[in-house]
Amino acid sequence: MRPIDKFPVGQSITFEDGNAHIIRYKYKPYQSAKDPLCINFGQYCVYCEAPITYLRDLEVEHILPKDKNLGYSHLEYDWDNFLIACSTCNGRDNKYNIVAKPDECHYPHLNNTFLSLKYCKGGVVIVNPDLKGKSKLKACKLLELIGLDKTPVTSTQQDKRWEYRMKQWNVAERYKERYENGKLNLDCLMDYIKATGCWSIWFTIFEGHDEVRRRLIEDFPGTSSVCFDANNHYSPIERNPGQEDPV
Repeated sequence: MRPIDKFPVGQSITFEDGNAHIIRYKYKPYQSAKDPLCINFGQYCVYCEAPITYLRDLEVEHILPKDKNLGYSHLEYDWDNFLIACSTCNGRDNKYNIVAKPDECHYPHLNNTFLSLKYCKGGVVIVNPDLKGKSKLKACKLLELIGLDKTPVTSTQQDKRWEYRMKQWNVAERYKERYENGKLNLDCLMDYIKATGCWSIWFTIFEGHDEVRRRLIEDFPGTSSVCFDANNHYSPIERNPGQEDPV
């Protein structure tokens, strides 16, 4: 899962139409935060990393739920409580049953979530087996919350995220071979990746190609560069070193 940096309140941004905007403490209705969130992170779900072609399918995600019965309704309009997600990730059943506070769960704007999860053959997502202690517990909570470990057997008919990742993994392997054989240049490769998403799959498969990893960090809006060591092949590093949960 791509780690991201979130705009702070008060930051000035520019929309695609050229209009300036200052990030506010509150957005009412909360749907009005969608455009600045897209400028911040691009039109990608921050969880499954799928591209969202139509903005109506991209939803303002509440980190702590706005459901009045859960006690966080006062955060319904708070910028600090927003991320952006596809309708599948935002509508996960577990998100209505689990309140995952930031001190109990990894989140892409607070942790190096590329260290939290591992992307394996076929686009299978698991908790990073190298994690220990609180880092492992919080990574497990993230996977439980979003359900990226669903398979054809455990997934619903509507949840095809596993299928999209599998296809992207297979394409990424083919494109890596073409790239290494000189049949695909870097700019064309990046154009394809930006159009199809699944950042973590490409970052995983192109390990050893520093120029591709650097462009993945630079070209995807909001990617947290502090989570990767540019002097060591852009390997993921701890985002919160020295803390109980350094990830």
